[in-house]
Amino acid sequence: MSLEFFDQLLAELSDESHPCTVDLRRCGSAYLEFHAAACSLRDNVDSSTSMKPFIDRAYREMSSLPPSQSLCWRRLYTDASLFCAISEVSDSAQDDDAAATEAVAALDRAIIIAGAPGRLDAINQLIKDIQDNHLMLKPLKSSSSHKHPLTQMYHSSAFFLSVPYIHPPPNVFGREWSQKPFVLQRHGYVQGWKALSSWASIDYLRSVAGPGRLVPVEVGKDYRTEEWTQRLMTWDSFLESLDFPEHPAQPQNEVLYLAQHNLLMQFPTLEGDIGIPEYVYACPDPPSCYPAYKPPGNADGLVINVWLGPRGTISPAHTDPFFNCYAQVVGRKTVWLAPPDVSDLMYSFDTSTSDTADKSHNPAANATEPSMCNTSRVDVFPDSAEAEQASRDAFPRFWKEVPQKAMCVTLAPGDVLFFPPGWWHAMRSEETSFSVSMWF
Repeated sequence: MSLEFFDQLLAELSDESHPCTVDLRRCGSAYLEFHAAACSLRDNVDSSTSMKPFIDRAYREMSSLPPSQSLCWRRLYTDASLFCAISEVSDSAQDDDAAATEAVAALDRAIIIAGAPGRLDAINQLIKDIQDNHLMLKPLKSSSSHKHPLTQMYHSSAFFLSVPYIHPPPNVFGREWSQKPFVLQRHGYVQGWKALSSWASIDYLRSVAGPGRLVPVEVGKDYRTEEWTQRLMTWDSFLESLDFPEHPAQPQNEVLYLAQHNLLMQFPTLEGDIGIPEYVYACPDPPSCYPAYKPPGNADGLVINVWLGPRGTISPAHTDPFFNCYAQVVGRKTVWLAPPDVSDLMYSFDTSTSDTADKSHNPAANATEPSMCNTSRVDVFPDSAEAEQASRDAFPRFWKEVPQKAMCVTLAPGDVLFFPPGWWHAMRSEETSFSVSMWF
């Protein structure tokens, strides 16, 4: 497929009326230079390095622009990555694992970093083609079958209430059900999901991705700290850092967390393992506590992300501007929630604060509604009585008033948590945990 696809891309690039090329032309002179380099690459197809300057420039440009203004650069990043990947494998030996692995990595970066606009199906097909012809899944590193006993996690007094379980699920998702959090009991609403069994298998998760894949992970237990960072790493290495029934975790010096990533787009087989609850298409009215609500601005009005991480992984208390259906698939996760009217008591980081949570690496800094996307400095999941007392001393107004309004629930596989926009929420994995969030 590779060379045929190369020629197809080159023909599209030479056709100024093709929709993809129309987008690319908005890059100005960079488009002309890219076109010339691509034509030259066809005559010397093993010179994949000629695409690197365009990938680098596109990354710089799209990083400095809002998504609505960066399409041409995301397109350039994607197409340059495609040409780069094809040239990597076209002139390499059949058993050249390094070249094939780098080609797959280049395509994964196009998905993860640029979103692969207009090219996702082509990239997925090209990845499969490279995997089938050049790569094989290798055995995982051997791991001790001995598991250390889990110590009891500290349960704080940051909440007085429990999230209610609703059974049977409401037939109509109207104003009555869109104002406060509730849980749909396990083995009910998502009973038929294949994911409830298959996503607990490291062998299955490796097989649906195939060899050589990259994923974005957070490094560090808490994104509010200075040592927190992000990196791309191999899917196999990340999975080896987690405890699975058939393969205990490799020892790790770091906490690794795949958070807020559209893994279903990157590994589309996983999408068939779940079902989308009808609630996300209900078009609820803005809740009284969050009148500024607007649904996501994409075509579906729906944003799906997954969260996969080890025991003890924390998402600090923060707010999001959307309704959320949060499905727990593997393991247990504890969720703390508090209504928007406690915002003045949350000691949040804001634009006038120079602390870590306001830096660009803060995943809760959603640009859609920046005035409402706050992260709290309070640890609602302190790890000891001493830590809770220190928090009480530092944030007295929170501990005096918020717990009376806050609620908590530990989700089991098959549970679905609904909560409205603007609600403060924090999450802690009680064991290896795989979750799906659906913003609508």
